[in-house]
Amino acid sequence: MAVSQTSEPINTDRPDQSDGTYTSPKGSFQLETGFTYGKEESQYLLHNTMLRYGLFSKTEIRLSVDYGRMKSKTGIMPVGISVKHRIALQKGLFPDITAVGNIGLPFSASRNFRPRNQPATLSLAFQNEFLEKFSVVYNVGWSLDGVATTNNWILTTSAGFFATEALSFFAEYFSQFASSARPDHNIDMGVAWLLKNNLQLDLTAGSTILAGSKDRFVTTGISYRFD
Repeated sequence: MAVSQTSEPINTDRPDQSDGTYTSPKGSFQLETGFTYGKEESQYLLHNTMLRYGLFSKTEIRLSVDYGRMKSKTGIMPVGISVKHRIALQKGLFPDITAVGNIGLPFSASRNFRPRNQPATLSLAFQNEFLEKFSVVYNVGWSLDGVATTNNWILTTSAGFFATEALSFFAEYFSQFASSARPDHNIDMGVAWLLKNNLQLDLTAGSTILAGSKDRFVTTGISYRFD
């Protein structure tokens, strides 16, 4: 099987919560993995891993696995299978547009993390780039978390700044809205460091805002494209 070769810098969907509009080149594999440590009602530690594969020129398939400890429970969360398809490229102020669909597999989770209902997410990702150094990514979507029977609505926006060819920064707002619960508002900010065109490190810190409970977290990870 021929594998796509590219000299472009790696483009990832971590460390922020927003999905970008980029899709992996046809035939290429990309690994994005990291650890998240946080404290809400209790401390938690998660290991997040996503494998991305370019199926067609504008379409990729993805496999995501989260393992960790939350609220004294340790195990694997439902494995996620997703498809990402690029719909349109930026023209002037008209943004890049990409559709993202994800389904969680309840049977793949550890018993103490197995949801009662089917988890799923469907969203649209938009991106505008300005002056080669600035970008704005925003997502609008719908999700079922597998616990509640009501729908959640997702809204994110992330502003990025490319300080150098190797160093970039971002600040982000992300939220969920549900009829059965108070809105969940969060902010985070972080940095990504490009060691090679196919290798990137990242570090992010974030917190809830405008809510009675506080969730503070730090995440760090590495992404690698198998050229």
